[in-house]
Amino acid sequence: MTETPAFHAARAGLYAAVAGAFVYPEAATVEELTDRDALEGIERAGRRTGVEAEAAAFTDALADCSPVALQAEYNDLFGVPDEDGTYAVVPYEGNYTVGSEIDDEQRRIAAVVGLLETVGLEPSDEFRERQDHVATELELMQVAAGQRAVVHERASDPEENEVLDEIVGVESAVLSNHLIDFVPAFAHDVREATDCDVYLAAADLAQSLVESDESLHPPAPADPDDISERGVVGR
Repeated sequence: MTETPAFHAARAGLYAAVAGAFVYPEAATVEELTDRDALEGIERAGRRTGVEAEAAAFTDALADCSPVALQAEYNDLFGVPDEDGTYAVVPYEGNYTVGSEIDDEQRRIAAVVGLLETVGLEPSDEFRERQDHVATELELMQVAAGQRAVVHERASDPEENEVLDEIVGVESAVLSNHLIDFVPAFAHDVREATDCDVYLAAADLAQSLVESDESLHPPAPADPDDISERGVVGR
């Protein structure tokens, strides 16, 4: 069941949805997330991937939200520092996984950039956050899962085996070395900082998806963050 195009497409859809929940909620973004077809797709993907309850809670919360209210909640959580200059929740991996060491933080960000390049994902000029932002890393998994779905569609072609191995390596690297330590801690902080149903449900879904996904993947390669040398996956 887990090695079918539909399963990996479902994974990609869920990663896209939770990534979209953690960027600034422009009206167009909220409209896209709350579209009836999108909500139904999230629920189907949740059933297919084993995170049905979390996906349903997420769609229920989205169905009742408004862009204006969500923008205020986003600013309170991630966008506007308090009088001490600190944010309620910091959405960057480096703040959770390497502490205050600037060099370690820069290496961690560089590792994420290398993985982004491997799957052919280029940062948007409009996205002015650090590349270890939670939405970026979730989008990275979205793209890798989507590529995996395509490869499984071509499973009869022996040449695709090498591409598949590379994609699985990328996913394992992102999950084992980045998301599995980052997302649960980030989700905990979101739960401590807000009572907004959308962000609570998004945090729960992101954590359940990452933990479930990590359990299905092999350990990361020996040098997991140095796989970008082979170029863009599937090209």
